[in-house]
Amino acid sequence: MLPEEAVMKKVVGSLVFGFTLLIVLAGPAAADLSDYFVSTEWLADTSDNVTIVDVRIGPKYLLGHIDEAIHIDKAKFLKKREGVKSLVPDAREFESLLDRYGIGKDTVVVAYAEHTNPYSARFVWMMRFHGHEKSYVLDGGYEKWASEKRPVALLPTKVTPKKGYRVTSSEDIRASADYIYTRLHNPSVVIWDTRRSSEYNGTEVRADRGGHIPGSVHLNWVDLQKDVNGIKVVKSEDEIRELLASKGIVPENEIVAHCQTGIRSSYATLVLKGLGYENAKNYDGSWIEWANSASLPIEIPGKLAQTTGITE
Repeated sequence: MLPEEAVMKKVVGSLVFGFTLLIVLAGPAAADLSDYFVSTEWLADTSDNVTIVDVRIGPKYLLGHIDEAIHIDKAKFLKKREGVKSLVPDAREFESLLDRYGIGKDTVVVAYAEHTNPYSARFVWMMRFHGHEKSYVLDGGYEKWASEKRPVALLPTKVTPKKGYRVTSSEDIRASADYIYTRLHNPSVVIWDTRRSSEYNGTEVRADRGGHIPGSVHLNWVDLQKDVNGIKVVKSEDEIRELLASKGIVPENEIVAHCQTGIRSSYATLVLKGLGYENAKNYDGSWIEWANSASLPIEIPGKLAQTTGITE
């Protein structure tokens, strides 16, 4: 081997080793909010195999919607089981829903509602739970799209049903009442109440009982958003991390979010996942299930934890 060849071989080997080392040190790609929330600019520039889903109420859809968006009423993706409403559909119900609206396994789905309406996040959380990773929330919702004079339509978009959608995997982002109950007062588990302060404090009662899950921390989901030109969008990663840390909601812990019916907490859960909180879950039964189950403990500020029929 000539000296020049030996030198070149050594240089190439060093470069390959250095590049490999960088990959190892970097580890897997970090999560990002854009993995769950997309901008209006992104949607406008992305047209290949994208299904846009409007989850607002029907009349609003008919008064104007993003061009080519289909409408899926919330009643279609919120299910009632054993007296508990607004639960995630099971796998068979989910498959039937996506077949009905022509959504395939490889379809990119972008859901939107009003900029302050978290039902789009609930739709995407459902999609992610059932393993459909190519699903996103449109940040800023319809208001941001319309304010930017982007294409809108009045006539409903034609839906072409498909057959054969099958759930082959699921994401561990859902919690049940039993799951939470067995982890109460566990220092490595944080129960995040995303409702209004009045709901958390028990002055606004929207179930059989008012108050909150014992030991839960409170942070209203709307605090995850900021106002930009009169429209609510998700805050920056740094802003949210600082806010969450102030409440003890840190990535090292398991975080279980809830609200009244698991809608607002869906938004919170997607934000957590976008920030790299690997062990983040949404309790879709939420307060309406917990408070209406007399055997489950509740807490009201200034009072002892309360139960019915149980002394602990």
